[in-house]
Amino acid sequence: MDLLLVLAIAIIVNFLIKTFLLRDLTVEQAREMIQKGAIIVDVRTDGEYSNANIKESRHIPLNELKDKIEKVVPDKDKTILLHCRSGSRSFAGKRMLKKIGYTNAYNIGSFGRAKKIVRHS
Repeated sequence: MDLLLVLAIAIIVNFLIKTFLLRDLTVEQAREMIQKGAIIVDVRTDGEYSNANIKESRHIPLNELKDKIEKVVPDKDKTILLHCRSGSRSFAGKRMLKKIGYTNAYNIGSFGRAKKIVRHS
């Protein structure tokens, strides 16, 4: 197979995964959840968060999420919207929260998408 074709397929697959599989909600659904009191959790690193953040979000780096989430969100039925730089870590964070009993954890994707969602809520 031609290298250029393989590269094009890889780019398309990556886009489709990030667009359709990693994000759980539409922009409108996420905004509605925020208006109803959802907690926004930023799972990026300390450095990423200190460089730029959404003031309405709570910061818990992914590697600390399992140990710290109960202090920030003790109610396991509370809606939690996670985001990171690209959507990959927040996808992992959502899966982690589901495993420990959080019933309403969602991945809203990248930092840029999260900013867009929050700014127009």
